[in-house]
Amino acid sequence: MKQFALIILMSFMPFVHAFAQEKESGEKEILELIESKQFKFTARSVTPLSGSTINLTSTYDLVVDSAEVEAWLPFYGRAYQTDYGSTEGGIKFKEKAKVFEVEVNEKKEMYVIRIEVDTTRDSYKIIIHTGKSGYGSMSITSNRRQSVSYYGIIEALEE
Repeated sequence: MKQFALIILMSFMPFVHAFAQEKESGEKEILELIESKQFKFTARSVTPLSGSTINLTSTYDLVVDSAEVEAWLPFYGRAYQTDYGSTEGGIKFKEKAKVFEVEVNEKKEMYVIRIEVDTTRDSYKIIIHTGKSGYGSMSITSNRRQSVSYYGIIEALEE
């Protein structure tokens, strides 16, 4: 019986080794994307400050391409100040990042990315917490709206 268990265990060893190598290469890829400032955060759900989580059925993302940041994200929550007659909703901008910082937390095995962007109408502070797998959360604070959080994944930019 012990020999049978040993044979089964030995037959699974190549699969375990391959899985560990694949996981390690995925972790390196996420770190390279973040450090190169060439990635996008694709939102899967949004959680307003005062409300429940809303699953997103369309594609919304925040694209970081060198020092330029482009956001196309939905907004649910309270706006403190809006332009008269504006029908434009969501968080939408394409600007140069004023601040871009990456902090690696080895103990928690995660990355913290801080981005600050100023537009002509608003100022945004973006914080992304992501694990080595690429899944994570992003919170956006602005001067004219309530804070909002997104859950999603960091991916490579499309060619």
